[in-house]
Amino acid sequence: MPRTTERQKAAETLLDVYLATLLAESHDPPTSSDSSDSGSESSSSESSDESLPGLSASDTVLTALQGLYMQHYLTDHGPIKKTSANLQLLLTDWKANHPEIFRSHLGVTPACFDLLVEALQVDPIFHNQAHIEQMAVQDQIAIALYCFRHYGNAATTVKVALWAGIGYGTVCLVTNCVMKAVCSEQFHQSALHWLDDDRKEKAKVWVEEHSCPAWWDGWCMVDGTLIPLHACPGFYGNTWFDQKSNYSLNVQVVSTPDLQIIDYAVGLPGSQHDATAFSDTHIAKDHNILLDNEEFLWGDSAYPLHIWCQASYKKPEKDIPENKTHNYYVSNIHIHSEHCIGFIKGCWSSLRGLQVNINNEDHIKYAVLWIISCIHLHAFTTGQETGINTSTDTFYQNGIKIIEKEAQRYADWYAEREANAGHIEAEREVSRDIELLEGKIKKEELKKSLFEFLYSQ
Repeated sequence: MPRTTERQKAAETLLDVYLATLLAESHDPPTSSDSSDSGSESSSSESSDESLPGLSASDTVLTALQGLYMQHYLTDHGPIKKTSANLQLLLTDWKANHPEIFRSHLGVTPACFDLLVEALQVDPIFHNQAHIEQMAVQDQIAIALYCFRHYGNAATTVKVALWAGIGYGTVCLVTNCVMKAVCSEQFHQSALHWLDDDRKEKAKVWVEEHSCPAWWDGWCMVDGTLIPLHACPGFYGNTWFDQKSNYSLNVQVVSTPDLQIIDYAVGLPGSQHDATAFSDTHIAKDHNILLDNEEFLWGDSAYPLHIWCQASYKKPEKDIPENKTHNYYVSNIHIHSEHCIGFIKGCWSSLRGLQVNINNEDHIKYAVLWIISCIHLHAFTTGQETGINTSTDTFYQNGIKIIEKEAQRYADWYAEREANAGHIEAEREVSRDIELLEGKIKKEELKKSLFEFLYSQ
C-alpha cells in the first residue's frame, strides 16, 4: 500500500477541521450588530468594516489549506553537498594502481574500460550541437557501468548520484545515453560474433573430449534464466508471475563451451515456457542457415526435440539405465550454459533484481534494453579477454530501433500465423510429427554411438 506523505496527513487534518468548523457555523450563524452599538463608532470606521470584513473560522482553515499546497516542500530544503572526488579517484588512482578495486566497482578491467570508451565515444549520442558541453564520455560510461554492476539499495538513483557527485536526474540521463550506445546495431554485431571455423573447431574438440566422437557436431548449447523484478508490474501484472513465485522476464542465452555468448532472446514475461522464449532466438528461426549439416545444439528437457536441437530424456524414459547415462553426459556438456548465465549475473549484478517499474509498454522496452546492455557488455568484455578486437568498430544505430524492429517482426509473424491458422493447422501437425520423429532418431543414434565408444574403452 502506498505510503501517506506528511503533506497528505496535514491536508486530511485541515479538511477535518474545516468540515467541523463549517458544521459549527451552520448551527450558530453570526448576528448582525445593533444600530445603537454602531452609533458610537465613527462613520469612517463603519465604512472600513464594510470593505474589510473579518474572516470566519472556516475561511481561515481554507486559507491555511491553500498555503499548504502553495509550498513545494513543507520544510525548507537546503542544498546537498556532493563531490565528484569518488568518481575521479576511481578513474585515476584506483584505475592505475588498484585494478582489482576498479573492477569490483565497474565490472571490467582498466584495459577493457579504455577499449570500451574508445569504442563508444564516437557514437552520435555523445555528440550534439548544444552550447552546454556534455559530461566526459568516460565519466558517463563509468556511472552507467556502476549502475549495471550493482543492485538493491546500492543501485538506487540517490546512492549513485551521491557517489558520483551529480544530480539525481543526471544519473538517469547518463545511463540512458550509454544504454543507447551499447544497444546500437553496430555494437551488437561487434560484441557478439558467430564462431569462425577455428573457434568452432575448438568447441567441437571440447565436446568430443567430454562425451564421444559422435557428439562432435553439438558445439553450442542453450539455456534460459529469469530476471526478477523488484515489484509487481502494473501492466498485466499476473503475466509476469513465474513458477518461482517471482515477477520476472525470461531471457534465453545461446553460448559455447568457453562461455562465449553467440545468440540471445529477451522480452517475454517470466511465465512463458523456455521452449516458447527459445523460438525468438536467431538460431531457432534460421538454424538451416546458421548450422551446417549434422550440427546441432544442446538443451535441457524443457526444450523441443529436433534434429538440430537435442535435449535430455524426460520421465518416464529417463528412468531407464541407459538413458540415465545418456542424460549424465548431456548434462556434463550443457552445464556450461548455466555457468555462462551465472557468469553474467555475477558480473552484472543488476540482473539479480531489476529496479525497473513496468507500468506500460515503454517500461517493458526500457527493461529489455537494460538486460540487452548487460549482455552486450558481457560479450564485449569476454571477447576482449579472448583477443577479439572491437576497438576499431563504430557504433551509430539507436538501440531502441532494434527492439522496435524485432517487436514489429514478431507482431507481423503472429498476425499472419493467426490469420492462416485454420488453413495450415493440419499441415503443421504433420510437419511437427515428422520433426519429432527425426529428433528421436537422432537422439537414439547419439546414444548408441556413446555406448559404443564407452564399451570400446
